[in-house]
Amino acid sequence: MRTTLKLSEIVNEWISTLDCLPASRADYRRKIEIWHRWLSSQGVDPRSPTRTHIVLYKQHLAEQGKSIFTVNGYVTVVKLFYKYCSSQRYYEDIGSGIKSSFRQREHYKHPLTREQSVDLVAAIDTTNIIGKRDKLMILLMLANGLRTCEVQRANIGDFDMVEGRPVLHIQRKGCIDKHDIVAVSEEVMEAFEDYISCRTDGFGMNSPLFINHVRGGTAERINKGSISTIIKRRLRDIGIDDPKITAHSLRHTCGSLMVEEGVSIETIQDMLGHNNPSTTKIYIDMARQRRLLENSPSDMIARIISKRAKTETD
Repeated sequence: MRTTLKLSEIVNEWISTLDCLPASRADYRRKIEIWHRWLSSQGVDPRSPTRTHIVLYKQHLAEQGKSIFTVNGYVTVVKLFYKYCSSQRYYEDIGSGIKSSFRQREHYKHPLTREQSVDLVAAIDTTNIIGKRDKLMILLMLANGLRTCEVQRANIGDFDMVEGRPVLHIQRKGCIDKHDIVAVSEEVMEAFEDYISCRTDGFGMNSPLFINHVRGGTAERINKGSISTIIKRRLRDIGIDDPKITAHSLRHTCGSLMVEEGVSIETIQDMLGHNNPSTTKIYIDMARQRRLLENSPSDMIARIISKRAKTETD
């Protein structure tokens, strides 16, 4: 480093310039500290790494079994840090030009089929409060395409009526307020009322919608990791245990089903809260691929070719 500032001071300075939520800043700090610890474990001075070290770090993360998307997240933070250092003339931009491990198809988890979606909801035992909670959670993710973070942030008072229609106020990913609303179905409202009617935690309008229900424990807002675990467990209940089908798959299922039903790309974009239309177009590709799998013309063409070949040999 071409500065007398301590490495921790440079990191603090860089973090202070980031235009993102506090949680994202904490995540960036954690990831850059992991990078510095890795350098030290390799006998490398954290103040003087090279481009080669970033490549080796990338390989190390992959060898640990981390997904391509996770590896990309860690390496991107390192690249952003040295881009900042370069802008301040503290150090060279050693991350410039290093290719991302990210492949778009790895990021987009596989959606469920219609039948799997029906089975997922139908298999939930709603005779207990945990089942009632999980059904509401899954319906919001399937019918409204909510992300796990949007589910986790929801409060009871976020359910509202607008022009006589039940709606849910949403704090979108990367936002600090709940300025977005989505209309919710009768099925969702029934599940909401069924769940709330069984709550005994003295909740109010600002209370979290989804809480843990540990016997004898304190009712607390459920975290994103727990939501993912719940969805994976419910998926296993119907025989689905695939790493490419996760909680995020429910959101993609919503998008894919809208495409299959002929909903306009603009409406899908608004429904899912996408800022970039190109993100929404992935659902068109998903629907196209599914049509080719379920109604592939290859069988028909193969029969035509085989029939012609058979005729010529007779």
